[in-house]
Amino acid sequence: MERIFRSWSGLASHFIGDCFDLAKRFIDNEYSGLNPLVRFVAAQLYIDCHLSSESILLLIRDQKEWDADLLARSVMEGSLKFTYMLQGTVADVERKADEYWNILPQFSAIKHSERAKRFLEEIPDPGNPNWEPFRELIMDESEISEIRSKYSRQERQALEEAWSFTGICRTFANSDESGLKLFAHLAHGYGMSSHLLHKDADGVGMVWDRYGRDPERQAAAKLGHSARIVSDVCTFAQLRLLSLLQVCQQPTDALRAIEERYTVPLFDELTKAGTKFTNVEYGPHTAN
Repeated sequence: MERIFRSWSGLASHFIGDCFDLAKRFIDNEYSGLNPLVRFVAAQLYIDCHLSSESILLLIRDQKEWDADLLARSVMEGSLKFTYMLQGTVADVERKADEYWNILPQFSAIKHSERAKRFLEEIPDPGNPNWEPFRELIMDESEISEIRSKYSRQERQALEEAWSFTGICRTFANSDESGLKLFAHLAHGYGMSSHLLHKDADGVGMVWDRYGRDPERQAAAKLGHSARIVSDVCTFAQLRLLSLLQVCQQPTDALRAIEERYTVPLFDELTKAGTKFTNVEYGPHTAN
């Protein structure tokens, strides 16, 4: 089994690396085909998702699929935000890049400031030098008032909702593009990973159930689970690259060529692992 995980993680790392190499020209500082802010924000989000994807594959290699699932949730959300940002007209894309990088962080800064202020008000030694990072978070009231004067509470909530995972899925569900509609169904997996992230009874129970199975079911589930995560990492790398190529008005033939190179050695093997899990868990499936 160790050999399988090393093979999957290695091949997937090469796959997403090939996708990154194709994307590099369009996120480079010298690329002039995009608005400078759009290019900069797209570059930072693309790179961040790629680095986390590499970390996921290292965890899979070491058979830490439950921890890999937590990071996979982050890459899923980052990839959907990346795609959402680059959809629409040129004006839409520029507006959303500004929302993501400039406007939403202002709303977050106010929340951080309020929490830091409450913390310092409630502790017995607020002047302690150890709390300097908290004091740095506190904003001037005039700055807070200026931000709030630009956006009403309703406008702030609407913008935060639009950029939330469920908000983006809702937007995709209402899209005219069939491909985007499919991504709206990711909400189920996102919700299940929430249980793992928050360590609630459902999340802990999923891990407990896995280790209570007989060896054959446990091995099939471990392989199927890991295959799904590796597949997701590759799928989201494809999604990010496709979105980038489309917004840059570039052909997607090179992406399809990359996919074809890895079909037999990687994607077919991941599919087999998923099928084996289904057969072991539920019995062989025969299509009607």
